[in-house]
Amino acid sequence: MQFVPNYLGISCSKLNSCAIDNQTCFESNHVCVKHTRCHNQPRCYPIDMATHDMWPSMTTMTTSPSIIDDGICASAIWNKNGTTVAGGNEYGSELNQLDHPYGIFVDDHANVYIADAYNSRIVKWAFGVSTGEVVVGWNGTGDRSDEIDYATSVVFDKNGTMFICDNAKSRVKRWFKGDDYGQIIIANISCFGLVLDNEGSLYVTDRYQVIKWPSGEVVAGNNKEGGALNQLAYPFHLFVDQDQSVFVPDASNYRVVKWIVGAKEGMVVAGGNGLGDEANQTNWPTSAITDKMGTVYVAEWGNHRITRWFKDSKSGIVILGGDRGKEAYQLAFPTSLAFDRQGNLYVADLGYNRIQMFTIDKRSCHAVPPSS
Repeated sequence: MQFVPNYLGISCSKLNSCAIDNQTCFESNHVCVKHTRCHNQPRCYPIDMATHDMWPSMTTMTTSPSIIDDGICASAIWNKNGTTVAGGNEYGSELNQLDHPYGIFVDDHANVYIADAYNSRIVKWAFGVSTGEVVVGWNGTGDRSDEIDYATSVVFDKNGTMFICDNAKSRVKRWFKGDDYGQIIIANISCFGLVLDNEGSLYVTDRYQVIKWPSGEVVAGNNKEGGALNQLAYPFHLFVDQDQSVFVPDASNYRVVKWIVGAKEGMVVAGGNGLGDEANQTNWPTSAITDKMGTVYVAEWGNHRITRWFKDSKSGIVILGGDRGKEAYQLAFPTSLAFDRQGNLYVADLGYNRIQMFTIDKRSCHAVPPSS
């Protein structure tokens, strides 16, 4: 069935592409439409541009929910073959290339922002495009307020304010939306990863601890390297859940540690059994995130894999990678993880200078159990 929105003045180039399933829109109050006016390419149109008789049944088209809910259940799986959504064209500084992508942030529209470390820039790759756009770092490296040097992590708040780990300069910088110049908000810090909580506080990794800004409170570790539960050794890309518990990939201790609010020590939620590739081990974990169930997902730099650790489990399940290489089903030194609104999993695959997206299959989450 073909149909056309009531308002045709909007250019196709201004419409976001639909998700890979050609049904889903990441924007709320949008619907996926395939029509000849956009060369039969599925595009997301605002619902209020149409009259009811011009649209098909909503059972065949999906809009994203107004309340973010990843919908991930215990039986959900991810496609073993990833799709390259950024980079993948060898290392370099062209707009279709990356050079050591250390950190990623995925917004509500499936745009990917990349801390492109060796290029000392933040690059935005819009959903479905083949080249990126430099957001910060077009003026080279240095100490000027419009420059960064070896960016390793990037995150945005709800107002579009951007925070960057400016690693080589040992500082964290903030860019307000639309500004050409950033501000130093934390200096003299060995920052590698950062994340925001639901109240807008920033959490930043230091060499052996995690600091909360602007309060300056130490929320994990004690600034002394070690393997005790009150210590950390090289924390990387961390995660904060809705309860403000901090999940820290404690790389040199080969574990992920959860610190609840006010805790004096953490609890191991992944690994902690030495370096290795057994189910109860990790190898240099560089990123940890959780879903709404509290399941932990870990990027293991040294094992070239992504593992899934259910609550209270003593071992993880390999869900992606595990065999180093550049094929669609392989990874090489994964450094950062992110979910989009649908639960698709994005991986910064540093070894091949690309960002891979692995689509989720949630059909089992909605299956009706057989009647007895």
